[in-house]
Amino acid sequence: MANDSLIRKIFSISPHIEMISRRLYWKNVKWLSKRAKKKKTAEVNVSAVDFTKIEHFLLANGVKEGGLIVVHSAYAPFKGRGKTPNQIVDMLVKVVGDSGTIAMPAMPKFKNAVDVEDYLAESNCNVVYEYDVVKSSIKTGVLPLMLHKRKGSLRSRHPINTMVAMGPLAEILMRDNLEGDSPLACGVNSSWNHCVEQDAVIVALGTDLTHSLTMIHVAEDVLDETWPIKNWYLEKEFLIKDGDFQERRKLRERAPKWGALHFGERTLCKDLIEEGILKSKMIDGVVVETLKAKDLMQFLNKRNSVGYPYFWVNK
Repeated sequence: MANDSLIRKIFSISPHIEMISRRLYWKNVKWLSKRAKKKKTAEVNVSAVDFTKIEHFLLANGVKEGGLIVVHSAYAPFKGRGKTPNQIVDMLVKVVGDSGTIAMPAMPKFKNAVDVEDYLAESNCNVVYEYDVVKSSIKTGVLPLMLHKRKGSLRSRHPINTMVAMGPLAEILMRDNLEGDSPLACGVNSSWNHCVEQDAVIVALGTDLTHSLTMIHVAEDVLDETWPIKNWYLEKEFLIKDGDFQERRKLRERAPKWGALHFGERTLCKDLIEEGILKSKMIDGVVVETLKAKDLMQFLNKRNSVGYPYFWVNK
């Protein structure tokens, strides 16, 4: 953890440092992946977490009863420390109340997904990715899995940057996500853009919010063809199933190289904190962060004419 913190601080000095490091990482990704598998598991903290402090922090930083929250999470920092995944979901329900809505990223794990070593390889246009709204496993953590299992929750039919939600706004968030010839995962009709329209507060529990910040893609996808960086998207084919519904669609997705080689993650984090948009606190050794979706969009829209927060790109 200490090493990770130091690396983040170094990367935040300049986006160029992070761009160089990203290229070094992906050039040596096979060796680094093998080394990571052999790395010993870090010592687990089993002291109790004061969840009341977390509730107070959320309520003091934008979250409110009757509101909409989009929660990114990692359960590992909470394991054995006072609440099960379902109990943490219960806590979130309590914070927003029965009139509030909880949404979480619920990206599907595809059986034919490429290994990390091949992440930047040319896409195989003959591959069809199968997504079942009900049955496809969720790769974005145990909390969204628990939310997906709850009665009344809804999961988007869009197979890219998929979302699950529960509450009065859930149906609105999932409405028309696949409308259009090539609807983008965070485009005009996406659940993510609907969250912006509904004044969502984005929350991170146990994970670095900037690293997980799917919402930044709304600023890109809403612009679509007017986004300033060329060759932004690649095309993939999906088979989408949802009970009796079945449809085969070709959809556009941000090419992997942009996130892997050009995303100035730590610069974005530093800038959001300096602007007072990202609120962050360490509570009993667990990072908890919040920001408002509309503030994020306003911040990005002022800068995206140059492709921010992506660097070393041809526009």
